[in-house]
Amino acid sequence: AILAYADQCSAPRARGSMASGGRPVLAQPRRLARRCAFAIGSSTALLALAACFPAFLAPTGLQASRTEAGRVSSLAGSIAADAVPKTARGVFSVAGVAEPPEDLSSLKQRRFTPSAEHLEYAIVEYAGRQHMVVEGSMYETLFIRAVAGAKVRLNRVLLVKRRNDAGEFEVNIGQPLVDGAYVEITILEHLKGRDQEVFKHKPKKHYMKRYIVQQKVTRFRIDKIVMGKPEDEVVGQAPYPLMAGGPPMES
Repeated sequence: AILAYADQCSAPRARGSMASGGRPVLAQPRRLARRCAFAIGSSTALLALAACFPAFLAPTGLQASRTEAGRVSSLAGSIAADAVPKTARGVFSVAGVAEPPEDLSSLKQRRFTPSAEHLEYAIVEYAGRQHMVVEGSMYETLFIRAVAGAKVRLNRVLLVKRRNDAGEFEVNIGQPLVDGAYVEITILEHLKGRDQEVFKHKPKKHYMKRYIVQQKVTRFRIDKIVMGKPEDEVVGQAPYPLMAGGPPMES
């Protein structure tokens, strides 16, 4: 039926009356082209729909999806049963310091470029960011609620590079934290940061404001970077102390 309709659309038609000489006046070429294109497009759409329609009615697809969902749920249950307890004890890896490939293009500037290949350092997370710290150095961060002179311990250590007993560097990579590692710091002083100008403007509303904000900044010193044993107890105040005396939480 679709092909017959296409043939009918492509055939010449009379415009309604006979012209002089008894010949029918043919339709315009543009109209014929539009009719042919419409017939071909509609036939293609109907054939595609006819090919896809049985897939929606076939019950085998639904059964296969249910079987696959059951298989996935059983696999997840077996993985959860065999999983380790919810603890981060001992979950970190130790690797040696890799040798980067030699870059001859930077040979002249290499002695002027600062490098950390001879330093013992740690990557610590505090104030919502990750920082590289070295023993004996002073740093500034957002406000830490502690009085000047107080000793603070940073327990979220992501990486530690230090020398082993043989005198060679080794890198402890946390997943995500290095168990037993912490950084002790001393709060030196609290001060204000640099000026931050805030400007607000709404066009055509006669609204414009400008003011300066100074964030509170804490300056501290790194006393030591300690790489303890993974089984050592984490020292510090719990972020949610009220949960310690509550009902036991389900695992």
